[in-house]
Amino acid sequence: MGWVVILLIYLYLLTKLILFKGGAVDVGLVWDRLTAFLHQPDLIHTRTVNLTPFQEIKRDWHSLSLHRPRTAIHLAGNIVAFIPFGILIAGMVRASIFTGINVLFLSFLLSLGYEATQLLTGIGIFDVDDLMLNTLGGMIGYLVYSVPLVLYRMLTGGKARVAAKRYVKERHV
Repeated sequence: MGWVVILLIYLYLLTKLILFKGGAVDVGLVWDRLTAFLHQPDLIHTRTVNLTPFQEIKRDWHSLSLHRPRTAIHLAGNIVAFIPFGILIAGMVRASIFTGINVLFLSFLLSLGYEATQLLTGIGIFDVDDLMLNTLGGMIGYLVYSVPLVLYRMLTGGKARVAAKRYVKERHV
């Protein structure tokens, strides 16, 4: 239950960050923009879109400097914003061989949802690079959660199992 509450709070904050650029969350605005688009689908042509992979990443990478921290924030922010998502999903989904694939898929879908919302409402810019960076962030979050867990199990697994078996034997004697 705790994971779900944390996930909902995280998604609210992520929505505030991505769609409302840190301002007040206004679902009415999104709804109004979406219904306007549905009544005038030609508005899609007025939207700014980047469908070329690595185009914005390369541009931002080449313009990195101390005088322009905004580009570094853009690059790192798209990754960092989704790290908690990867951690939360990894913590919620049962440990299995497919957990990493689940996190990859769900990170991609969540990011695609935000990008599609930006495209359809005109709130923000649809950017395939953001999609890739967000998905990478989710996978980094998965690794942040799972690698220490795997290492811990590897380092203590044998000792913990032996101690547990000994405890069970002693209790049944």
